[in-house]
Amino acid sequence: MLKNIKIAFLIFVSICSFKLAKGQNKTENDSLAYYTKRFITATNQYSYFPDNSYYVYSKCYNYFKKSNNYEKAAQSLYQMSDYKKAKGKTSKAFELLWEALYYVEKTNNNALKAVIHRKISFLYDFFNKTQESTYHFQQALNFSKKIDIVKGSDRQQLNANYLNLASRKRNAGDFLQAMIYLDSLEFSKNMVSNGNYVYVASRIEKANLLINLKDPEKTAKILYKLKSDTDKKNTKHKTKIYFALGELNKSINQSDSAIYYYEQSLKFIDKLNFNVMLLPKVISELANQYVHKNRARKAYFLLKERIRITDSINNLRTDAYADLFEIKNSYLESIRKKDNLLEEKNSIIEEKEETQFLLKLVLALVILITIIIIFIGKMRLKLRKTILEKKQTELQSTLNKQKIEAKMELKSKELTSYALQLIDKDSAIDDLLNVLKEKAPSSYKSLSNKYKKGAENLWDEFNLRFTEVNSEFYTRLKEKHPNFTPTEQKHCALIKLKFTTKEMARILNIEAHSVNISRSRIRKKIGLKRSDSLETYVTNL
Repeated sequence: MLKNIKIAFLIFVSICSFKLAKGQNKTENDSLAYYTKRFITATNQYSYFPDNSYYVYSKCYNYFKKSNNYEKAAQSLYQMSDYKKAKGKTSKAFELLWEALYYVEKTNNNALKAVIHRKISFLYDFFNKTQESTYHFQQALNFSKKIDIVKGSDRQQLNANYLNLASRKRNAGDFLQAMIYLDSLEFSKNMVSNGNYVYVASRIEKANLLINLKDPEKTAKILYKLKSDTDKKNTKHKTKIYFALGELNKSINQSDSAIYYYEQSLKFIDKLNFNVMLLPKVISELANQYVHKNRARKAYFLLKERIRITDSINNLRTDAYADLFEIKNSYLESIRKKDNLLEEKNSIIEEKEETQFLLKLVLALVILITIIIIFIGKMRLKLRKTILEKKQTELQSTLNKQKIEAKMELKSKELTSYALQLIDKDSAIDDLLNVLKEKAPSSYKSLSNKYKKGAENLWDEFNLRFTEVNSEFYTRLKEKHPNFTPTEQKHCALIKLKFTTKEMARILNIEAHSVNISRSRIRKKIGLKRSDSLETYVTNL
């Protein structure tokens, strides 16, 4: 089993390594970082190379859409919408914005939601649809208020909404409220130095408001500063800056300067192909200046061009307005279809996930039960083996003990037999000595001394053989009764072998009476009662 787990682990590691290697082989041109970098570059170059930026945005959108990066997909779409709006293709701009709105609603980016609603509001303004414009502008304002305005980029969304409110109030003739909204704008030093789009647009709006308030001095200061900052840049702000300068010079009756700046505005509208919707107004104001300069022919051709452009724009509005509702309806229908499809997919996914969960649960239970069965089987086998080994050990121990006991018993019997033989031999010698004592008194004395010397060595020889048979007896006796004398230890050894008093006296070469006294002393030291057997106690040691 362990071997199979190791094999499965090696296969898993191999698959992961293969996928990692495959991922590393992807080119940089197919990564989020690559397209994000392209998007930022296109945005920075948009004012100078709008056509190229639009192409990059479309490529980025396709990638972000494919990778389900809804936030960046929406950003790409609204940038593409700005391009189409500047080209005068409002219906396409609407289509792109509605699609951007669909994607941004899938995110939590309130700043991006504010941008898209505000841009939709601008397009509704173009068609004079005040109610729709107001609704989307209010949505933009609501989302802006939800943003943490500590960040500069987030503050910009709120600034853009206040700028839009100021422009609406100025067009409605409420100049005081328009100035209040403009004064509410906040820009960081970095925004000002980098010519932030909203910052520049707010300065142009303030200049237009000051023209309405008859304050040419402050207006000139703002506009000429903006002109100086943008002289070497082909930014789309130039069309509005030059138009505002034309309005300023018109307000102070400087017709020649007004004509110059109006013509500059027309020049940059044509050159940059931006703010096309401003054309009729610029041409109308320029024509009025030529009338004022008594150049009727020039004014006539300009007014004729204005009528042509106005008719074109009106036709565009009519066509685009029809397209608008078609786009909106198709958008709503697309939303419904996508929502229904999403619900179906979610339902299928939920069913699959539930089925997969049940399968995984069943598989996990099967694996768990299998492991438990294997574990229990191994444990039972191990337990049986342990019990068997224990029984074998106990049996072997019993056999060994029995062998030892049998051997000890045999040796004890041999020892006892040996001792008895010595006693019998010693008894026979005593009888012979008694006969010699009567028959040959002269030989008796020498033989008697010789016998007594041999009798004294009898115990030493017996004790040596006893120790060989009962090697641990003296050790246990000394541990339990350390106060026993050597003589008492000898008596205990003979008691263990079940010798009688007479036999003990013979072996120890003492009187029987002395043996009895020693036995009494031993019982007293041990603490035995009268009913207790000394032989039993000593034998069990």
